Parts: sequence; structure tokens; C-alpha cells
Amino acid sequence: MAEIRPFHALRFDSSRVKLADVLTQPYDKITPAMQGAYYQRSPHNLVRFELGKQEAADTASANVYTRAAEFLRQQQRAGILRREAAAAFYAYVQKFAHPLHPGKTISRTGLIVLGRIYDYEAKVVFRHERTLAKPRADRVNLLRASRTHSGQLFMLYEDPANQVENLLWRMDNPSLIQQLTGAMADKRLVIADGHHRYETAQEYRDSCRAQSKDRNAPHEFVMMTLVNMTSPGLVVLPTHRVVRGVEGFVARNLQRGLEEFCQVKATASSGDALLAELSELGRERTAFAIVTREGSLLAQAKAEKIDLLLKDFSPLERRLDVVVLHEAILRGILNISAEAVREQKNVRYFRSAAEAVQETANGADATFLLNPVSVSTMRDVCYAGGVMPQKSTDFYPKLLSGLTLDNLDQCF
Repeated sequence: MAEIRPFHALRFDSSRVKLADVLTQPYDKITPAMQGAYYQRSPHNLVRFELGKQEAADTASANVYTRAAEFLRQQQRAGILRREAAAAFYAYVQKFAHPLHPGKTISRTGLIVLGRIYDYEAKVVFRHERTLAKPRADRVNLLRASRTHSGQLFMLYEDPANQVENLLWRMDNPSLIQQLTGAMADKRLVIADGHHRYETAQEYRDSCRAQSKDRNAPHEFVMMTLVNMTSPGLVVLPTHRVVRGVEGFVARNLQRGLEEFCQVKATASSGDALLAELSELGRERTAFAIVTREGSLLAQAKAEKIDLLLKDFSPLERRLDVVVLHEAILRGILNISAEAVREQKNVRYFRSAAEAVQETANGADATFLLNPVSVSTMRDVCYAGGVMPQKSTDFYPKLLSGLTLDNLDQCF
């Protein structure tokens, strides 16, 4: 099953820089405002690698990716980034306020390792959602230019007895490494966050195999943080959808289409009250809140109708809000193709319900608010061979980029 290895990580020297000044959120969570703030925070901030600024004079040989690679070389020459002398695993502990219950502080512990890259068909690593084309192209260009992984793949494993976590901290002792490697050997891994980066690693591995037949070469592994699926620190938030640019969009026609397979009612609720109503409906069956410039609706799917509409999907997938939304509503009613979703032509994604609803006020066609997918449901879909639509889950908080870096020329 899952094969893991210790590695010689590149790490920021905390005697030279404050980690809070140089670490970043993952690339896909960095807004333009955050990018600017990171640039201002420190000349050593990893944003220059993770998501650098493009320039008007960029060319095929001098661009955001080549500057990222040079940034890492500069940091190593200056001693800001140092290669660890011993190959090790690393513990990663996050303590945070629950986003829905601010007075509640929780924590989770992960294990940073190199994990062997498997094709999905091997059924060792499981994806739970599809990817988008542009982020994959961006990440593979960065990897080719730098041969370095900076972000943490967020991977889940099942360990109800807590065998792995009970062994943790900074681990370069050979005996402990062997114990952890053995403890993970029978585990399957589910990608919680980082599908684009994992598939980038797969693509890069495959391209490297043309020059190397060594199945233990550095490109056969990718940096990841392993978190127990039973951890109470796993928090999953919904990702809401905003639709715009649908040709001939009419809110009333959307409602009529919904009434074919949903119980639909208008509501005057907004904000937290609307989300509370949606949560209550979702306890019974698939449900959505829809906001257009004409008003707000609550829709609850009729199971028998969905079974007919989505007969090519598994019974478990037919009960997923996000699958019903993408297949029966986005594709079935609004005629937004899977390709258009993949290319991000008509659909945008928001963690904040308020920001999503504001998009409709600013001219978008409609906002679809969702309830979160549970970890157990996500696991069951994965193990059954199913794949949910893009951006089906939002694990909170994200794993910071820059705690450890994996340079493929130096990792072993």
C-alpha cells in the first residue's frame, strides 16, 4: 500500500528569518491583495516562488517560473534556506479557532513525508474531486522550472487506533522511521487538498521516466502531510458556486427547471439565517439555496426523480448535493458543459457565502449555496471509485507552504 520515505528537507533558518514572515497560504488561496501583502512582508517571503508576479516583458525563457527557481537558489546561497543534514519525517501541528464556532479551539497533527506517487488505478491514492485545467498547467510549469515542491499535499489515512500519531515529532531516528514506515504500509491515502499538485507530480514523474528507469528516483515521490481521517481536527467547509455568462439566463426558467425534480420554495431569509435553513433541509436530503436578482429559493431534491435523472451514477453519488448541482442543474438546466466547468468559463467558487451572494448583486446570474460534504461520505465515494466535481470540499485551515520544501536534486 502507501510507501513513505524520510527526506532532506529544505527549511527556512528560523535564526535568520521569522517563519510568520516567510510562509504563505497555498497558491490557490492567495488573492491579489494577499500576494501584495506577502511581497511587502519580507524579501524572503515564499510568495515569490509559490505565486510570483507576472511582468509585461515575460518571455518563454524569462518569466514567473524562472524567477521562482532563481529565488530559491538565492535563498540557499544566502543561507536563508538550508538543507537538513539528516533525512527525517516532520510533525506538523495546527491549532485554530473553529470557523463556525469561534470560541472553540481545536488542533490536528500531521506527518510530513515523501510519499510514492501512484496512479489512481493502483487504488492506493484516491482522489475525491476532479481538477481544473489552468491550475494544473501552472503548477507543472513551476515544477519543471524549479524541480521543487513547496506546498503540502493534504492526505488522509485511516488509523482508528492512532498508531501513527502516537509516534510523532521530529523523526530522524532510524528505528522510529522504520516503525512509521511500517505503520503506513497497509494504509490507503485520500487526497483531501492538493489534487492539482498531485496530478502535476504524476505528469512530471511520467515525463522524467523517459530519461530514467529508476523507480526509486526523486521524481517518483512527492511531499505530503498525512492526517488521520478520524482526527477531531478535520473541518470541512462547503464551496459555493457563482454562475455568470449563461446565454439567455432567466431566473424564472431556472426555477421551473428545478421544480421538475425538487420541492422549491421562496424565502425571505438571507445571510446566516438562509444558511441555517439550508442546513436544516440538508439533514433530510439533498438541498440547495439559490440566490438570483429575483430573490432567494430553497430547493430540496426528490430522491425518486434524481434516481431517474442520474441513473448512470452510483446511489451514493446521487445523494451528494454537489453532484446533483453539477449534473442536474448546471449541465441539465443551464447547459454548462463539463468542459466549460473545467476551463472555469461560467462557474466561480467561493468559501464565503456572503461574497458569493454579493457576486449576484453585482451582476452574476445566480449563486448556489451548499452544505459541506462529510469526511466519511467523501471516503465512501472515493473507495467506491467515484469522483466528485471540482471544488467539492474545503478543508480548513489550509496547510501552509514553506514549512518544508522538497528539492528533487537534494531530497535523498
